[in-house]
Amino acid sequence: MRNSIVLIALVLAAAPALDGCRRHSRAISAESHAPGTTMAKIAAPCAAYPPGAAGVVRTYCSGRATVTLTLAGVPHPLGGGLCAGGPGGFSLNLGVVSGPDLAGPKPDYVGLSVPTASGPFTGAPLTLVIDGKSYRGVRVDGQLGPGGGSFQGLTAKHKPVSGQFIC
Repeated sequence: MRNSIVLIALVLAAAPALDGCRRHSRAISAESHAPGTTMAKIAAPCAAYPPGAAGVVRTYCSGRATVTLTLAGVPHPLGGGLCAGGPGGFSLNLGVVSGPDLAGPKPDYVGLSVPTASGPFTGAPLTLVIDGKSYRGVRVDGQLGPGGGSFQGLTAKHKPVSGQFIC
């Protein structure tokens, strides 16, 4: 009986320590982020965000479009996007459109909407989420061609932004 009481006391004494290990054993790697996790410092690659997951509005991950975006002198290449054009205009979308209920850092997204299907354009809205930070109110000038184009402008805080894309 005495041995049973000692054994129970040892188990009870060790329980808080074991519980602490269980609580802290989840991965905290920045690369571990996917929808629903909040411990990551950076977002996961585009494919880790399935359409319909909490906070995922739309994904542009498996298309042919690519862009090399340069923000404040730092290049940010993205791929898997979609170009769409017609008589009413042109759009370029790459990455993940996320909503406010997405847990963790926002994934990268580039969205360009141009009121013309080809040729030069001015003041086109560019939506950016890069490295988890949203840039609002960005307007760019640029050129559209048959297989892609380019753009340049400034963010609201006067950071230079430019890009070259292939559709």
